[in-house]
Amino acid sequence: MAADPKQSEVVKQINEAFQAAQARLAQLREAVERNTDLARANAKSTVLKDQKERALKELGEVVWRQVQKGKLELPAGFASVLKAVEAAEQAAEAHARELTDILREGEEVAERLKGGKNATKPQTVVANGGRKR
Repeated sequence: MAADPKQSEVVKQINEAFQAAQARLAQLREAVERNTDLARANAKSTVLKDQKERALKELGEVVWRQVQKGKLELPAGFASVLKAVEAAEQAAEAHARELTDILREGEEVAERLKGGKNATKPQTVVANGGRKR
């Protein structure tokens, strides 16, 4: 039986389409592999940057403690940085005191609500911003 010319042409077109699809798939695979390699390299860069930042932070904290103890004196060029650290530390301490006060007030209110003997009587507010009675 002789091969049908139309059928041969269809088979040829199918083979060509299949080969083109395989070539495109190979290109896509290469692109994915490149992107994967780039993503890995970027992730490693991020990890290394984070390690460096942690080490610098630790170094700074050690230096700061030594300066506070008077065991280390830094050159005058560090004065503004030292003042900034001191100001930040004082602000954090003030904030911690405020939080402690708020928690203490909450405990006092809770004690009053329980009917504690030594608790002060609550003051009534007439309206927002109004006077207490």
